[in-house]
Amino acid sequence: MKMNLVELLKEHGFGEVQDESEILRENGVTLERRWEKEERVVFGGSHMMKFAVRVFVNVNSGICYVCFSRGDRTPYKDRWYDTIGKRTYNAIADTVRFAGYEM
Repeated sequence: MKMNLVELLKEHGFGEVQDESEILRENGVTLERRWEKEERVVFGGSHMMKFAVRVFVNVNSGICYVCFSRGDRTPYKDRWYDTIGKRTYNAIADTVRFAGYEM
């Protein structure tokens, strides 16, 4: 049975976001999740660290676009994936884990 990326992401805390573009709304779904954690910084005390993942899934063609952001929504990594199955979910989960957060 083929895994559905949209269902997997929703099970792990991602929520639907409405896109401004009518073309994007008609062809797929956009999901987003944000994380925050407080970290101690040398000579600065505590600092709130932020991380966000935004995923556009084109269910018609079976491709998706993922954008990873840190801090003030400045993208630091983005990528197109040609499948919307378990392999893409694992790639997203690994990137989140390497950034220091949990799905």
